[in-house]
Amino acid sequence: MKKILLTGATGVMGRNALFKFMEMENNGDFLLRVLARESEKNHNLLDQYADRIEIIWGDLRDDEILREAVKDMDIVMHVGVYISPKCDDDPFGAFATNYASTLSMLKSIKELGQAETTHFLYIGSCAMFGDRAAPIHWGRVGDPLKPAVYDYYAISKTKSEYAVLESGLKYVASVRLGAMFRSAEGVGLDPISCHYNINQVLEWTDKKDAGNLLRNIALYAPEEFWGKVYNISSGPEWRLSFKENNEYSGVDYKAMINPEWQALHNFHGLYYLDADKLNEIVPFRTRDLMTAVEEDRAADAKMMQELLAQNPDFKMPTGTELNKMLAPLITDHPRGPLYGITHNDEDNIKVWFGSREKFEALPRSWDDYIYAPPSKTEPGKPLSLGFDECKPVSELDIEDMKGAAAFRGGECLSETMTKGDMYTPLRWKSADGYEFEARPYTVLFAGHWSPDDLRRTWRYGHIAKENPFFNQVWEPLHASEDDDYEIKMIADGSVEEAKYGVKF
Repeated sequence: MKKILLTGATGVMGRNALFKFMEMENNGDFLLRVLARESEKNHNLLDQYADRIEIIWGDLRDDEILREAVKDMDIVMHVGVYISPKCDDDPFGAFATNYASTLSMLKSIKELGQAETTHFLYIGSCAMFGDRAAPIHWGRVGDPLKPAVYDYYAISKTKSEYAVLESGLKYVASVRLGAMFRSAEGVGLDPISCHYNINQVLEWTDKKDAGNLLRNIALYAPEEFWGKVYNISSGPEWRLSFKENNEYSGVDYKAMINPEWQALHNFHGLYYLDADKLNEIVPFRTRDLMTAVEEDRAADAKMMQELLAQNPDFKMPTGTELNKMLAPLITDHPRGPLYGITHNDEDNIKVWFGSREKFEALPRSWDDYIYAPPSKTEPGKPLSLGFDECKPVSELDIEDMKGAAAFRGGECLSETMTKGDMYTPLRWKSADGYEFEARPYTVLFAGHWSPDDLRRTWRYGHIAKENPFFNQVWEPLHASEDDDYEIKMIADGSVEEAKYGVKF
């Protein structure tokens, strides 16, 4: 009997995985253990399955609970997460939940003697890629990682994935979710609404497909699945510009948002060059976009009927009313894109707009806005990963490692390696002189580099000048700008690394 742990079982992705498990006529071939915080809402969801699942009530910040949860498990699916925009207002909470829970479970698995048997699946995020607006809006797993400035969710996810890949566990994998249609539960009015511009893009995954994927990985993933990182999406038709997504979601963005509120830089979203690979190994796609859209609209209509039944005088705010409520958040909230403009914070202006001049040049009317989303059918040339990709992986040797390191502005300090071995750690040094150990797979095929690049400050302009690999995702968007600035991080995961005795 396969023993499976699912964290985040009451969130959007975890909940849909739970439903997929429970759809099976009998679950005699697996035991599903779920970890969830106690609440009336969570009891209402989980108690109905109490005779078919094992429930551990507890928090991702509780080491003892996590140790109990992972004990004797064949597969751990770490789906639970503290997500944006909450993370952005609570950076310490982001790391204490997302990063610490990952480090804690990895440590417990090893201490329990399960490092050779427990399979650990991590759920990453496209937020790890950061801003990938045109002309670099197509990407793949090995591309440089660039969590957006101020995005503590993205940093906590990036560091967590790195920890998983470098954990020493025999069986690990990570799948990076673009976004789920729709999953922004409880966001409400928030400055994050204007962190992107209408021409930006994102590749979506249907939430039922996401649940299907988790169930299928747990029960059917072949040996070849493990040891790798993947991008997730429901397929090519799920590639949407933010304008298209707003329209499918019924958002009257032209009434709700002023065009000059929309940041030019520093969000995330891209189209995947390699999303089909995951579906080929673990088939999970069953849904088409318009079916999901129609179901979502029907759910919204039902919710409105229920609200009106409770309060016949209830009226949804108009776009104009929402605009008035959002305006002070955009200009005065520290996460508002116009905060730098209204508070004379030049570095903040550079983060969101590149310069004050670029902000002033933005149209003040949607009639003057140029809608020009990049192509979703003509992939651009892939970014270079810094080695000969035509060479079979089994033939990659120490010279390939040295070349890849040089392309990242650093060095491979190891002198030898077993040809084709992507999982025995080597010694590396960054352009800034930081030395670290990492598996060749983590560096060459997962897009990670020096862990020190995501500590203390965001200093991407500096990194780009020393690291040609990283410069591919920086220079195309910032070529005409003054990018020599640093933004101090409130938290960077160092506390959690010290607590669990890891050094990256």
